[in-house]
Amino acid sequence: MTDVAAAADALIEARRSGEDIDTLPGGAMPASIEEAYAIQDSMIERIGDALVGWKVAFTNETAQQRMGASEPAAGPIFKAWCYESPATVAMSDPGLRITECEFGIRLGADLTGKDGGYTSADVAQVVASVHPSIEIANLRFASKLEAGVLGLIADCGGNGGFIYSAGTEDWQGIDFANHRVRHLIDGEEAAVGNGQSVMGGDPLASVAWLANNLATRGRGLKAGEFVSSGLTTQMLPVAVGGSAAGDFGDLGTVEVRFTG
Repeated sequence: MTDVAAAADALIEARRSGEDIDTLPGGAMPASIEEAYAIQDSMIERIGDALVGWKVAFTNETAQQRMGASEPAAGPIFKAWCYESPATVAMSDPGLRITECEFGIRLGADLTGKDGGYTSADVAQVVASVHPSIEIANLRFASKLEAGVLGLIADCGGNGGFIYSAGTEDWQGIDFANHRVRHLIDGEEAAVGNGQSVMGGDPLASVAWLANNLATRGRGLKAGEFVSSGLTTQMLPVAVGGSAAGDFGDLGTVEVRFTG
């Protein structure tokens, strides 16, 4: 069995130093999804940084099949790795610097557990604002994505950063499924998508899934927290010195530049 506290400490140190680790202390990866989330929960308790939100991964069947997952996955977003657009983020090699354009959803009230679980309709009652956002995917395992679903969950769900712009409180008219999103790398359009890949076009369902997942772990979503709800275009890497932007049309834009 993995030493959960030691594993959490190793991942925290790797995150702070920017260095990779080959494996967790003792040489073993998490043996189960419960153990992977236990490491993640231990990181939250031990990192000494405020929790400002959460990300949801694998929000469509294609992504789940690619990773060998049977459901989405959750990961925390910490204050030290949360930035307002336009942002400059230091992430030299061996950082992944993979960017994902996502609808960022900020909550106006808590979602801490409900008999029968939350639905999109429940979430709609507590959304304070919707924001153009970019999630930076990163892993501190030298094997990167070969660490698999359990390694990714243990390592904060693969979250390496979150960038958000102003967004809107008047979000109810957004047609998420068909809302066009342009993903630019170094100023050039590299991909186009929409919210269809996020829970079949419903990012609020992503938030509901997250709230229900956290409830099983004795946690919940809190007012003021962000949820990075799932990628709308393909994942795109950025070189050191390069930039990424998400053009969400009338919702606004979000930008990040990487330094070494």
